[in-house]
Amino acid sequence: MLPKKSIKLPGGRQVHIAKDDDHLQKLQESHGDPQFNFTVHGSPDHITALNDSKKYHLELKDALRSKHPELFEEMERIQVHMEELSTELHTLTQHDVHLEANFGKFGYSANLRTHMPDKTSPKEEQETSTVIRVWKRPVIRQYFHKGLLWRASESEEVASFELFVDLLYVGILAMLGDRASEEPSANAFLRFCIAMIPSWKLWNDIGLLVSWFEADDLVQRGIVLFILACLFGFTTNIFLSETVTYTQMIAFYLAARLFTAVTFILGALLLPMVKATLYGNSLAIIIPSALWIGSIYVEEPKRQALIWVAIFLDLSLPSVLVWGMRGISFIPNRWSEKLKGWFEFYPALNIEHKTERTGAFVSLVFGYSVVALLYQNAAHFGMNAFLGKALLGLVQAYCFNTIYFDIDGSGHELHAIRRKVWSSFLWVNAHLIFVLAFTIGGSGLSKLVLAHDCQDTDIHDLYHHYEERSFSHVEDSLRWFYCGGLAVALFSMSAISISHLHKTLHTQKIAKKYRLAYRVLVCIVWLCLPTAHEHLNSLHLVSITTGMTISVVALEIYGSSCKGDDMFGTRKPCAAYVCDAEVEKRTENQYESSSEPSSADPEKGTEKGDYVLKDVYVDVQ
Repeated sequence: MLPKKSIKLPGGRQVHIAKDDDHLQKLQESHGDPQFNFTVHGSPDHITALNDSKKYHLELKDALRSKHPELFEEMERIQVHMEELSTELHTLTQHDVHLEANFGKFGYSANLRTHMPDKTSPKEEQETSTVIRVWKRPVIRQYFHKGLLWRASESEEVASFELFVDLLYVGILAMLGDRASEEPSANAFLRFCIAMIPSWKLWNDIGLLVSWFEADDLVQRGIVLFILACLFGFTTNIFLSETVTYTQMIAFYLAARLFTAVTFILGALLLPMVKATLYGNSLAIIIPSALWIGSIYVEEPKRQALIWVAIFLDLSLPSVLVWGMRGISFIPNRWSEKLKGWFEFYPALNIEHKTERTGAFVSLVFGYSVVALLYQNAAHFGMNAFLGKALLGLVQAYCFNTIYFDIDGSGHELHAIRRKVWSSFLWVNAHLIFVLAFTIGGSGLSKLVLAHDCQDTDIHDLYHHYEERSFSHVEDSLRWFYCGGLAVALFSMSAISISHLHKTLHTQKIAKKYRLAYRVLVCIVWLCLPTAHEHLNSLHLVSITTGMTISVVALEIYGSSCKGDDMFGTRKPCAAYVCDAEVEKRTENQYESSSEPSSADPEKGTEKGDYVLKDVYVDVQ
């Protein structure tokens, strides 16, 4: 907003405010009247003029009080009452929220409120210490009550120990991906999923504890550390080629899960307001844990039935619990109302924290796929097909990163978590499928880079460690790992994009549904590539998938733009205003020289300022 043009001072004098020294000089040259003073905005003279003007208007206020005391007091009283009513009305409407904490790119929600922390005395505020406490009573960060979401006024930032958790998952992804692609087969993929899904579940448990409870004390950090220790033991006993460590792996997994259940039970005792939800989540952990324990005592292949039923319950029971909290439509009303009574208060996830943590995990997956491409060259100048395939894989991972964060991660009118229950369920589970698929695809790509089945791939150009891992024939199972993993990953990203409600732009070049349809076609082509194994070597395979990935990004960038957009930045940028009424636009000379509007046509305008009436859309949710 531009500064005010003039300040009124005692004696009828006025001070005109200039934007800078050049503007000040122009004003002084164009106005020779000594009645006007000129100063630069923000200068000491400007501040002095403001103080003088304030003193002048206070004197006018006192003069009015002395001349009409009864009328003045009545106006003052009305003004005070109006301010009180405005404040109370503001508190009772959906506008009583902290915009930076509740809105932004995730969409507006009329059912959202902010609860403020308990106020402390000034003395207590001065004595507040930043030392981490050993233990303090936990507080629910956000919760639902009768259809309204109450959130803490403070924004929830990612804690430092959460980033520490992610470092451990870098090693988990690397080990799982490498071991799965050593001997690619359906059995290896099955074991990969059995190992990856529980580790993903433990990562979700840590995020849930941090997002629900506001404690940040040593006890909470100890809880996270214990789960990490169990995850570490789980990882060291992951079975992919043998089954002798299956019991140890499940033991560490159940230790972490049951410990989380005990934490929920203790939280229910300390926070009776949300005890039904915490007890329900504890039960959702205990039921599949019984099946996991039973799988230890059952031999293959019957064990697989118990494992996958337990995995299904681990993933679905929390969603069923949320469904019950919101009421089940097909059961009798008295039972449904009783369920709602039990879950009158239930905790909610912080959407900003959840998306940021999930995005960090996805970044780890992209990072693994790039790191897995690295190899050591033994030649003097390593410009060969090995490097070409690795660079194509880098481009491919970069394009996937662009699709996830810059294309599908923007333009939301309503985020999936805030949209509906089904969209939230789709968003969460599609991320799990994406992580599994892209990790498998990245592991397959790391092996294709070392293949010497095409021209300019002399095996002696590789360092002896990688020379031993190189091969001349690409197995069909490895092709399916790579192509199938990428296809499922891209399809999962499309499902993630569908779960959001995107803003509708009527002048968009290509609608979102058509761009998503093209992605599905690309996925189908990728799934068909392994069948052409006689005609496609490793370089052909990586080149085709990378080229089609680039085409998806190009179509998204072009299609998401609007008609008339400048794609190369050659046009002079102009300011865009969003409004729903007639906008008055006047030039600086007109503003200073005259207070009368221009007589120009409102639709056509003139060269020196005019009235402009534009048809614009206001995005009100």
